[in-house]
Amino acid sequence: MIQLAPSLNGWARAQVEGSALAELLEGCLAALGRGGWEVSCRCTDDRELQELSHRFRQEDRPTDVLAVPAAGDPAGGWVLGDLAISVERAARQAAASGGPPEAELRLLAVHGLLHLCGHDHDTPERAGAMTRATRHLLAAAAAERGEPAPAVPELAGADDGAPAPAGTPRASAAR
Repeated sequence: MIQLAPSLNGWARAQVEGSALAELLEGCLAALGRGGWEVSCRCTDDRELQELSHRFRQEDRPTDVLAVPAAGDPAGGWVLGDLAISVERAARQAAASGGPPEAELRLLAVHGLLHLCGHDHDTPERAGAMTRATRHLLAAAAAERGEPAPAVPELAGADDGAPAPAGTPRASAAR
């Protein structure tokens, strides 16, 4: 489910709609062997991402994407977790890299989804694996749309937070 924050203006809403995030996430979940699982994705602004980052990571600064694993579903559903993406930050990052905002939104959605699935970039090896998984998923999604595979930057091999103990879900900020 894709949720648009009321604070987003018409331009930001058009970028989100043009990025087809719901279809992307659904296809990625199937490719990752998690077809039928649910992920909620809230597209919002820097202000809300900063609030969420403070709440879930105890960091009082905005980020581009935040991934919060589900704590469990008492109804027995298959809920993987929640994503929050700053459309403002995605637009700035797209402008800096020379790419379209829709492509940056797709990159951030896949990056966050991979965090929900247990990927991380806290070591060079894990960063390399996460980069390869991101490239694979985005290339497959682009091929389905009849587009060339997007450029995906190599992730740095250092996390910006302390690693969580094994088996402990934690909110992950992206790059």
